[in-house]
Amino acid sequence: MAPDADLASLVTAARAGSQEAWRQLIEAHQAPLLRLAWSLTGDRDLAADVAQEALVEAFVRIRQLRAPEAFGGWVRTILVRTAQRRRSRPKALPEREREDPRTPEAEAVGEELRRAVDRALATLSRACREALALAMEGGLSSAEAASLLGCSPGAYRVRLHEARRQMREHLAEFLKE
Repeated sequence: MAPDADLASLVTAARAGSQEAWRQLIEAHQAPLLRLAWSLTGDRDLAADVAQEALVEAFVRIRQLRAPEAFGGWVRTILVRTAQRRRSRPKALPEREREDPRTPEAEAVGEELRRAVDRALATLSRACREALALAMEGGLSSAEAASLLGCSPGAYRVRLHEARRQMREHLAEFLKE
C-alpha cells in the first residue's frame, strides 16, 4: 500500500476526477477489502458483491472524506456497514422459486383484514388505543409509556392487555389459521 503522502495525493486526485488515481486506489485496497468482506460474510460471492458495493459507495462519497490520508479506514468502515446491511436483508429466492403473493384472492383478504383492523381499532377506548399505539411504536418501557399517558405503569399494562384482548376478539376470524 502507498505511504500516507502518496495515498493522500491519490485521494485528492480522485476527488478532482482522475480515473487513474481512482484505479490506483482500487488496486491498493481491493484485495484487503475482499479479505475483510469474506471474513465478515463467510461467502466468497457475497464478499465480492459487498466489496464492490463498498467501493462504489466510496467513489460516490469520496468528496465527503475529510482526511484523505484516512481513506483506508474510511473505505473499510463503508465495507463493514455494507456487509451488515447485506446480512440484515432477507436472502432472495431464485426467480423460479418466488411466488407473487399478490393474487386477487390474497389482495381481497388483505383489504378485508385492513378494514377489520380499522373497525376493531375504532371500538377501543381512547386509553386502550393510546396504550396499543405506544406498544406498537416500540422502544418505550412500560414506565416511559405510562408517563406519556399520565398513568401508572400498572395502569398502562392493564390498558395494553385490554386493548390486545379486544383486538384478538374482533379479529378472531383472521387469527384462526
